[in-house]
Amino acid sequence: MKRGATWWLSPLRPVAIGVIAFAVALIVASRLLPAHTVVIWDSAGKRALDASSDDFTVGVLVAGFIVLAVWLVAGLVLTLVPARHVLVPHAAHWKSAGNVPEMRHRFATYLGRAIGATYGFIAVEVLVAVVSQSTSALQTWWPPVVVSILFIVILLIFAVWVFSDGFRPPRQASARRS
Repeated sequence: MKRGATWWLSPLRPVAIGVIAFAVALIVASRLLPAHTVVIWDSAGKRALDASSDDFTVGVLVAGFIVLAVWLVAGLVLTLVPARHVLVPHAAHWKSAGNVPEMRHRFATYLGRAIGATYGFIAVEVLVAVVSQSTSALQTWWPPVVVSILFIVILLIFAVWVFSDGFRPPRQASARRS
Protein backbone atom coordinates (compact mmCIF):
# COMPACT_ATOMS: atom_id res chain seq x y z
CA MET A 1 0.00 0.00 0.00
CA LYS A 2 1.25 3.46 -0.84
CA ARG A 3 1.35 5.47 2.35
CA GLY A 4 1.17 9.21 1.98
CA ALA A 5 1.36 11.68 4.82
CA THR A 6 -2.34 11.22 5.62
CA TRP A 7 -2.87 7.49 5.02
CA TRP A 8 -4.17 7.13 8.58
CA LEU A 9 -7.06 9.50 7.79
CA SER A 10 -8.82 7.09 5.41
CA PRO A 11 -10.71 5.30 8.22
CA LEU A 12 -11.82 8.66 9.65
CA ARG A 13 -13.20 10.25 6.47
CA PRO A 14 -16.43 8.22 6.15
CA VAL A 15 -17.12 8.62 9.87
CA ALA A 16 -16.59 12.37 9.62
CA ILE A 17 -18.96 12.61 6.64
CA GLY A 18 -21.57 10.53 8.49
CA VAL A 19 -21.24 12.63 11.66
CA ILE A 20 -21.65 15.82 9.62
CA ALA A 21 -24.81 14.43 7.98
CA PHE A 22 -26.05 13.34 11.41
CA ALA A 23 -25.37 16.79 12.91
CA VAL A 24 -27.10 18.59 10.02
CA ALA A 25 -30.15 16.34 10.34
CA LEU A 26 -30.23 16.89 14.09
CA ILE A 27 -30.01 20.67 13.66
CA VAL A 28 -32.75 20.62 11.02
CA ALA A 29 -34.92 18.47 13.28
CA SER A 30 -34.41 20.71 16.29
CA ARG A 31 -35.48 23.73 14.24
CA LEU A 32 -38.37 22.28 12.22
CA LEU A 33 -40.07 19.67 14.40
CA PRO A 34 -43.30 20.76 16.05
CA ALA A 35 -43.55 20.74 19.84
CA HIS A 36 -45.49 17.46 19.73
CA THR A 37 -43.73 15.21 17.23
CA VAL A 38 -45.25 12.04 15.85
CA VAL A 39 -42.63 9.34 16.26
CA ILE A 40 -44.68 6.39 14.96
CA TRP A 41 -47.58 6.46 12.51
CA ASP A 42 -50.03 3.57 12.40
CA SER A 43 -51.26 1.95 9.19
CA ALA A 44 -54.28 4.27 8.99
CA GLY A 45 -52.11 7.38 9.06
CA LYS A 46 -53.01 8.20 12.64
CA ARG A 47 -50.63 9.01 15.47
CA ALA A 48 -49.45 5.88 17.25
CA LEU A 49 -46.74 7.46 19.41
CA ASP A 50 -46.04 11.12 20.13
CA ALA A 51 -43.10 12.73 21.85
CA SER A 52 -41.91 16.25 22.43
CA SER A 53 -39.42 17.53 19.90
CA ASP A 54 -36.83 17.77 22.69
CA ASP A 55 -37.36 14.11 23.63
CA PHE A 56 -37.02 13.10 20.00
CA THR A 57 -33.81 15.12 19.58
CA VAL A 58 -32.30 13.75 22.79
CA GLY A 59 -33.21 10.18 21.74
CA VAL A 60 -31.49 10.65 18.38
CA LEU A 61 -28.48 12.20 20.10
CA VAL A 62 -28.22 9.21 22.45
CA ALA A 63 -28.37 6.87 19.43
CA GLY A 64 -25.50 8.86 17.89
CA PHE A 65 -23.42 8.51 21.05
CA ILE A 66 -24.09 4.77 21.12
CA VAL A 67 -22.83 4.46 17.53
CA LEU A 68 -19.77 6.50 18.48
CA ALA A 69 -19.09 4.22 21.47
CA VAL A 70 -19.42 1.11 19.29
CA TRP A 71 -16.94 2.59 16.80
CA LEU A 72 -14.42 3.49 19.50
CA VAL A 73 -14.65 0.11 21.25
CA ALA A 74 -14.44 -1.82 17.96
CA GLY A 75 -11.45 0.26 16.88
CA LEU A 76 -9.74 -0.39 20.19
CA VAL A 77 -10.42 -4.12 19.96
CA LEU A 78 -9.03 -4.22 16.40
CA THR A 79 -5.78 -2.65 17.58
CA LEU A 80 -5.35 -4.79 20.70
CA VAL A 81 -6.32 -8.27 19.49
CA PRO A 82 -3.30 -10.25 18.24
CA ALA A 83 -3.36 -10.91 14.49
CA ARG A 84 -3.46 -14.67 15.04
CA HIS A 85 -6.94 -14.28 16.59
CA VAL A 86 -8.40 -12.21 13.75
CA LEU A 87 -10.65 -13.97 11.26
CA VAL A 88 -9.69 -12.75 7.80
CA PRO A 89 -9.86 -14.24 4.29
CA HIS A 90 -6.48 -15.23 2.83
CA ALA A 91 -5.11 -15.51 6.37
CA ALA A 92 -1.70 -16.80 5.27
CA HIS A 93 -1.08 -13.55 3.42
CA TRP A 94 -2.59 -11.07 5.88
CA LYS A 95 -1.19 -12.59 9.06
CA SER A 96 2.41 -12.60 7.86
CA ALA A 97 4.48 -10.04 9.77
CA GLY A 98 4.78 -7.49 6.97
CA ASN A 99 1.07 -7.43 6.13
CA VAL A 100 -0.51 -7.11 9.59
CA PRO A 101 -0.48 -3.27 9.59
CA GLU A 102 -2.23 -3.24 6.19
CA MET A 103 -4.79 -5.80 7.45
CA ARG A 104 -5.54 -3.65 10.51
CA HIS A 105 -5.77 -0.54 8.33
CA ARG A 106 -8.26 -2.24 6.01
CA PHE A 107 -10.36 -3.40 8.98
CA ALA A 108 -10.34 0.16 10.35
CA THR A 109 -11.28 1.60 6.95
CA TYR A 110 -14.17 -0.84 6.46
CA LEU A 111 -15.37 -0.26 10.03
CA GLY A 112 -15.25 3.49 9.40
CA ARG A 113 -17.33 3.09 6.25
CA ALA A 114 -19.94 1.01 8.10
CA ILE A 115 -20.12 3.52 10.96
CA GLY A 116 -20.35 6.41 8.50
CA ALA A 117 -23.21 4.62 6.75
CA THR A 118 -24.92 4.11 10.11
CA TYR A 119 -24.73 7.82 10.87
CA GLY A 120 -26.11 8.50 7.39
CA PHE A 121 -28.96 6.06 8.04
CA ILE A 122 -29.87 7.81 11.29
CA ALA A 123 -29.75 11.17 9.49
CA VAL A 124 -32.11 9.93 6.77
CA GLU A 125 -34.51 8.50 9.36
CA VAL A 126 -34.53 11.86 11.19
CA LEU A 127 -35.25 13.70 7.95
CA VAL A 128 -38.07 11.25 7.16
CA ALA A 129 -39.52 12.06 10.58
CA VAL A 130 -39.23 15.80 9.92
CA VAL A 131 -40.84 15.58 6.48
CA SER A 132 -43.63 13.26 7.64
CA GLN A 133 -44.81 15.85 10.17
CA SER A 134 -46.10 18.11 7.39
CA THR A 135 -46.49 15.86 4.32
CA SER A 136 -49.65 13.80 4.44
CA ALA A 137 -48.31 11.34 1.85
CA LEU A 138 -45.61 10.25 4.30
CA GLN A 139 -47.85 10.05 7.35
CA THR A 140 -47.87 6.27 7.30
CA TRP A 141 -45.79 3.42 8.68
CA TRP A 142 -43.85 2.43 5.54
CA PRO A 143 -41.26 5.25 4.88
CA PRO A 144 -39.07 4.45 7.91
CA VAL A 145 -39.44 0.74 7.18
CA VAL A 146 -38.25 1.19 3.59
CA VAL A 147 -35.26 3.26 4.74
CA SER A 148 -34.40 0.62 7.36
CA ILE A 149 -34.63 -2.27 4.91
CA LEU A 150 -32.47 -0.43 2.37
CA PHE A 151 -29.85 0.27 5.05
CA ILE A 152 -29.76 -3.37 6.15
CA VAL A 153 -29.49 -4.65 2.58
CA ILE A 154 -26.72 -2.17 1.73
CA LEU A 155 -24.81 -3.05 4.91
CA LEU A 156 -25.13 -6.79 4.20
CA ILE A 157 -23.92 -6.34 0.63
CA PHE A 158 -20.98 -4.30 1.95
CA ALA A 159 -20.13 -7.00 4.50
CA VAL A 160 -20.18 -9.68 1.80
CA TRP A 161 -17.92 -7.55 -0.38
CA VAL A 162 -15.49 -6.89 2.48
CA PHE A 163 -15.02 -10.57 3.25
CA SER A 164 -15.06 -11.75 -0.35
CA ASP A 165 -13.07 -9.09 -2.20
CA GLY A 166 -12.01 -6.46 0.34
CA PHE A 167 -9.20 -8.60 1.69
CA ARG A 168 -7.97 -10.00 -1.60
CA PRO A 169 -4.16 -9.91 -1.54
CA PRO A 170 -2.57 -7.42 -3.93
CA ARG A 171 -1.74 -8.85 -7.36
CA GLN A 172 2.03 -8.69 -6.98
CA ALA A 173 1.85 -10.67 -3.73
CA SER A 174 -0.38 -13.34 -5.23
CA ALA A 175 1.79 -13.54 -8.38
CA ARG A 176 4.93 -13.96 -6.26
CA ARG A 177 3.45 -16.96 -4.43
CA SER A 178 2.57 -18.78 -7.67
